[in-house]
Amino acid sequence: MTATTLINYSTRDFASKEDLELYLERQDAAFSPDVTKLFTEAGMLRRVVTRIWNKKHTFRVGIVFEYRDQAAFEACKPLLEKHYLSAVEGLATQVFGSRGVVLHEFVSDEFQD
Repeated sequence: MTATTLINYSTRDFASKEDLELYLERQDAAFSPDVTKLFTEAGMLRRVVTRIWNKKHTFRVGIVFEYRDQAAFEACKPLLEKHYLSAVEGLATQVFGSRGVVLHEFVSDEFQD
């Protein structure tokens, strides 16, 4: 069992491959080691960005944020606004977000934090 109790999952759709690549460059720069440390100290446990590949002619990423608890999520909100949202501001994307509380989890012995 992991320590994750709250997950935020969103997808971002882009008009072109170039827009998606620009987003990836900006978000990579935004989550520098120093900024990642701030998020970790605030209670973010994990962040994953995926390229959605099973939708033809779509330029989409999936983004997972995992938090220790609701308090960690709240503590990370201002960090997201300051470091992440400001970095990707101005990009034309459609964002679809969902938040969930972990109800069931399977973690393989092969999975490492």
